[in-house]
Amino acid sequence: MRYKTPTRNSEFYLPAEDYRCAVHWCLRYPGWLAELAIEPDTSKAITYDKERVQTSNQFNPVEELAVRRAELQEKKELLEQTVREVDESIYSFLLLGVTRGLTFRQLEGRGIPCSINYYTKKRQEVYFKIAKKI
Repeated sequence: MRYKTPTRNSEFYLPAEDYRCAVHWCLRYPGWLAELAIEPDTSKAITYDKERVQTSNQFNPVEELAVRRAELQEKKELLEQTVREVDESIYSFLLLGVTRGLTFRQLEGRGIPCSINYYTKKRQEVYFKIAKKI
């Protein structure tokens, strides 16, 4: 997947490094969904059926998992909300394009209801807004 970075004259101009960072950050979305879909193993959680419950500063896998899942959920919601802000009418197509790297031609086969110029502008706007937020 190769997109031209927006030029300096574009309203959505970003330095090439920031643009690529935003593109690759968005491409991590399917991995976040997959990780969030895994049912957490809470078998190592503290149980209160024993006589004494002691706390320690040792690694707590349940806490670590909860923090990781919360971070992933925040990232997922940030991306979804940004795509909705940009254009609610082509939300699902825009989300597919920025998170899975689908080209306009592939989206056209799925029935995208807009032109390539409109889609390209909206995709650049998503990357611009994401780069400002991350």
